[in-house]
Amino acid sequence: MDSTVIVLIVIIPVLLITTGYFLYKYYLEYNKKNRIISILLEDTNKILEENKKKEQLSKKDGSFLRNKLAFAGFNQRFAEVYFIFISLAFGILLSLFISFLVSSKVILGSLFVIASFVPFLVLKKIIGNRKEEFNVGLKIIIDKVTSMMKSGVGFEQSLKKSVITSKSKFTREVFNIYINEKDIIGEEKCFKKMFDIVESKELRIFYLVISIGKQSGGKFSNTLETLRKTLHDQEEIKQQILSSTQEIRIGSYMIIALVIFLYFMLNQSLDDVLNEHFFESNEGNIQMFFIIVWIAFGLFINKVMAKVK
Repeated sequence: MDSTVIVLIVIIPVLLITTGYFLYKYYLEYNKKNRIISILLEDTNKILEENKKKEQLSKKDGSFLRNKLAFAGFNQRFAEVYFIFISLAFGILLSLFISFLVSSKVILGSLFVIASFVPFLVLKKIIGNRKEEFNVGLKIIIDKVTSMMKSGVGFEQSLKKSVITSKSKFTREVFNIYINEKDIIGEEKCFKKMFDIVESKELRIFYLVISIGKQSGGKFSNTLETLRKTLHDQEEIKQQILSSTQEIRIGSYMIIALVIFLYFMLNQSLDDVLNEHFFESNEGNIQMFFIIVWIAFGLFINKVMAKVK
């Protein structure tokens, strides 16, 4: 039989059948992967929507100030009333103290308003410190949980061991809610209580990873590993940005120091005329007050712009 006929009758049909078979298998695997991805995306969207609804409900249940006080660790009854009283008292006391130095009602009124917001800035600072401490502890816990899960240890057992060995007392307190109350009130309510104590986006992402991993029915150590790498990369980028913005802050302080130096030089060359105007006249006092307020506001804006979230 001619070799051309053999190629046409035997080899080409075999190649076509084999190619078709592998293409069909690839098609099945591709569809299977797409179905798994779509299921995971649907689950993620459902969880995000549920969390959003719950956050909206929780915001309706508690006021903005109450939520902030809870993040700072002030969960006592009437905490809002105490905070408002402290804010007003601080504004009044500082205004009374300054009233012995200046008599301008404009300065005293403006100072009262500004000083009343100082306790809120202190509250924000406390919240930031607690969040930073918790996030550092959370990253270490995720590292340990990921390593133990890859070694064959279950998630619950890995988490308990990681929390016990955590150096951060605050991180242990937050995760003890999950460890001690999970079997009683359920995982979802435990994380809800944790969200009310600490303002951490990383904790919410950790919750989503756990929820999706458990719903998919498989091991999610690889997902935790990805989260771990992402958090460490985020920390490295944050440190680099902080190093860069530090130069901007130093530059701002140098400019302010230069302005003060020029003021003293001009005042000396003008036979103390500037001091007489700014510190001995009512109009000068008002001008100096708002100059200081404007400089402080500029430094605050500079700090906010250079802040990394």
